[in-house]
Amino acid sequence: MEIYSSSQNKQKTLKPREVYYSRTKLIIGVVIWTVASGLCGILTFRLANSLGAMALCGAVNLCMVWMLYGCIRPLGNLDKPALIIGRDGIRFEDGLLIEWADMTENTYYSQSYMGIPTLKMIQIKTTLDKPKTKKMRVAALDIDSDEYLELCDTYSKRAALAPARA
Repeated sequence: MEIYSSSQNKQKTLKPREVYYSRTKLIIGVVIWTVASGLCGILTFRLANSLGAMALCGAVNLCMVWMLYGCIRPLGNLDKPALIIGRDGIRFEDGLLIEWADMTENTYYSQSYMGIPTLKMIQIKTTLDKPKTKKMRVAALDIDSDEYLELCDTYSKRAALAPARA
């Protein structure tokens, strides 16, 4: 039994929903990781007389620079959707389409440590040979967990109902 939804809401689910990166979240990430890697870089050079501590700080700084790169890279593709959620399934930035029928699990992970967000990721397990599991970090997307799961629920139900009515 289908739960009532307005005709306006039904019209929205006829076309796929494109989810883009949030410019604001990416710029904030760039600023945070630039400052953090700069401070860690200064600390690394101040520890020049202690090789072990310098190596440890250098490794941490390298991780911070990698996170900075992760924020800068999507800034060039703000006009391209990172995810397209539609009746046929979820299409990722790399062009991979996972259909609703091929999904065995669709999970949105949101982890935090003492109120500080540490990880936001979607993980989709499939029945396909490749990929068995598709993961995507979604902290910089312009969508939250509730909206993502609601969209997936709505579109997957519409996809399941479409063949039955035809």
